[in-house]
Amino acid sequence: MKSKNEHLNTEAIREKFFVVVGLVIAYALLVIMLMFLFNALREREDLKLQTEAEKSLNTIFFHLQDDPVRANNELQKNGIIGVGVYSNLGKNELMLGQIPKLLPSKYIVSMGRWDNVESAGTATYEKKNDTVIYVRYINRLSLLWNIIDDTSIDLNSFTNTPMSFPDVLYIELEGKAYHNTIVTLNIYIILAFLSLSAAFIFVYHIYVNNRGYRDTLEKQRSLVNLGQAARTLTHEIKNPLSSVNIQLAILRMKINPKYKPNLEVIQSEMDRVKVLTDKVSEFLYNPTGVPVKIDLKPFFIDLIGRFNSPVQLYMDEDFRISFDRDRARSVFENLIKNAIESGENPQVEVLISRGGKPKTVKIEVKDRGIGLPKGAKDKIYNPFYTTKNTGSGIGLSISRQFISARNGSIILYPREGGGTVAEVILPIATKY
Repeated sequence: MKSKNEHLNTEAIREKFFVVVGLVIAYALLVIMLMFLFNALREREDLKLQTEAEKSLNTIFFHLQDDPVRANNELQKNGIIGVGVYSNLGKNELMLGQIPKLLPSKYIVSMGRWDNVESAGTATYEKKNDTVIYVRYINRLSLLWNIIDDTSIDLNSFTNTPMSFPDVLYIELEGKAYHNTIVTLNIYIILAFLSLSAAFIFVYHIYVNNRGYRDTLEKQRSLVNLGQAARTLTHEIKNPLSSVNIQLAILRMKINPKYKPNLEVIQSEMDRVKVLTDKVSEFLYNPTGVPVKIDLKPFFIDLIGRFNSPVQLYMDEDFRISFDRDRARSVFENLIKNAIESGENPQVEVLISRGGKPKTVKIEVKDRGIGLPKGAKDKIYNPFYTTKNTGSGIGLSISRQFISARNGSIILYPREGGGTVAEVILPIATKY
């Protein structure tokens, strides 16, 4: 049967999965719609360009039969660089304005492909010359030839050579306006895509923050309930402890001396319960204490000397922190004690160096013990959670509470090569 925490974690994972999948699907659909819209706008511009080219083409050929000079003026008036008719081999049959005498091969369609040629023309932007080339393929120009086959046409810039079955209508236009429109469309689509992406990232960020706030609220609610229960419990425990201690004192005076060792066992366990209740009270009421300036080198030399097991101390330089002395001793005594109890040959080391962030000190307590059990990483700071056969499991919770109260942080992680590292980051205190 799953615990409440496991059930909540499962629900959180399931919720996150559905939210992320929903956002991805919505994002993909909107991107597809955006691309369809862009393609529609691009096609509209191409169609508009095709219409303008056809209209210009018809206008030029219409004026050629009445007034060739006016036809030439229409070129400049409509931003047309040149108009021509080419055979299917690319040879120029009619030319007005500045256009190539030979049609580039990419615009030529072979005679064997006439059945597949579309009647509508195609417009191509030439970036090199900043022009638009409009080409339309046809089968015969006999009708057009009858219109423009007028002996009165005499233009130096207009070449009329015999033609029978020309295949290509060609018009070259100034392409700056078309190019600017396409560039503007591209900018709009990029901005729309970036805005859409930013909106979805923002929505996801809001969800993650909201999820975090909900988790934090749930933890705070649990801590409030735990605090209320712990306050009641410590109060209820201290009263009988006082009575038991009084009775123990009376028994020491009246009991047979041979039974006094048994009383000492009782007294030791009573003292242990008292220490635990005092720690719980500290955890609940006053994590800050009375901060004083502590020089870490003499502090750790004194602290390490209190342990029977060997502990190596390494320091880059001496540092000073602002911390309540009793609470600092409680924190680092607990971390070193945990390291010593982590295995048969823990090889405990304390490394003190400058932290990664400015004006911080990093204190690492390392061991070569059995390491953190699987799944303990997320639970190890929970009050009364322990992986040892003895102990209350409240030590790390209290340590983190004390460290957080001084704007520091603590993290436990596996040590390379085996064991555990307890890393504490604290602000460096200003000098006296």
